[in-house]
Amino acid sequence: MSNEQPLPGSVDAGSHNADESFHHQSPRATLTQLAGRKSVWMIWLVSYGVWIFLAFMAGSSMYRFNVLFGSPSGSLWEQVRLPLINYLIFATFTPVLLQISLRYPIERSNWRWRSLLYCAGALVFAIGHALVRMLVYPVIDPMTKQAFPLGWSLFGRLFLYNFLDDCIAVYLPVVAIAHVLWYYHEFRDRDLRTSQLETRLAQAQLKALKSQLQPHFLFNTLHSISTLMLTNVQAADTMLVRLSDLLRMSLENNTVQETTLNREMQFVNGYLEIEKMRFGERLQVQCDVHPDTLGARVPHLLLQPLVENAIRHGASRRAEGGEVWINSFRRDDELLLEVGDNGPGFSPNPEWNAKHGLGLNATRERLRGFYGERQRLDINSAPGRGTIISVQIPFSVGRVPVVFDLEAIHGLR
Repeated sequence: MSNEQPLPGSVDAGSHNADESFHHQSPRATLTQLAGRKSVWMIWLVSYGVWIFLAFMAGSSMYRFNVLFGSPSGSLWEQVRLPLINYLIFATFTPVLLQISLRYPIERSNWRWRSLLYCAGALVFAIGHALVRMLVYPVIDPMTKQAFPLGWSLFGRLFLYNFLDDCIAVYLPVVAIAHVLWYYHEFRDRDLRTSQLETRLAQAQLKALKSQLQPHFLFNTLHSISTLMLTNVQAADTMLVRLSDLLRMSLENNTVQETTLNREMQFVNGYLEIEKMRFGERLQVQCDVHPDTLGARVPHLLLQPLVENAIRHGASRRAEGGEVWINSFRRDDELLLEVGDNGPGFSPNPEWNAKHGLGLNATRERLRGFYGERQRLDINSAPGRGTIISVQIPFSVGRVPVVFDLEAIHGLR
């Protein structure tokens, strides 16, 4: 750092005023953006605190050096006074230089001409320091002990004597610190934007997978209604009313990706009402949902395709009727869901997945989109022993949008 000795004049380094040639491009970052409007004054305090500390370090080091070698040249205050004057000028210029460097950084696209501007800025910095130093405190001639008269001669001495120290020890470090802050801010913003884009992409993928389930559910339910029309028109009409309720709620929840297990069970109960109208006493449903799990967050339309598979490929295949059960319980920080049936079962294979696995595959992909590797969907089945589909996801609770209430529609329970 610059330290002044009473040779041809005195020592100092100064800041550089905002050169208007820098005002070509829109600002990218400012002290206000980096520190917050209320914290900018802290930057000034830190600037003065750091430079005052350095001034006392420089002055006390020089005083200690002179004492050790037996050549004291004044008191400690006399050794500190001159660096303190210079460094207070630095402290005043530093935030201004930081602001300019943050607003107009050197980038790959402009490094040539902007580097030239920063070189010119170093010259302005040194001129500014010499001018302020000359005006704020007398410069003493060491031979005559008299103050140099103000004028171009004194200004030239101060400028030439301090130029290298001003540029190398003050100007370049401050500009470098500003660029470090700017690039950190840019990389952080870039990571944030990347994260936001990844989140939007994941949401779009989840919405696409959910949209696959809705037509699948609609097609299968309409097929059930068309079958019932041949035997019981009144029941088919009631089923259409139930279906319209479910479709309205499905459309109202088109943008909802998460719900509570309680509301998901309401939706599943509405679907089961339709299936019970079709199968009558041949379809038995058992639900063992632990009360502690009702507030857990789950993906919307998670259970319905699993229940649909259990009915279509399990319980409905038994001539004497079948049973479907839905269980939920919590184990540590995990929510476990089970949908099972006592149907004929199967041996899972690629051919079965291609023919019957649309709902399961979409559900598996949605779980992966929601929870990454912190989820599991297992299928346990064997010929003649039924099928159990187990889902394991992280247990979490929280507010979710309230869009529908199936219990208030047509008395569904």
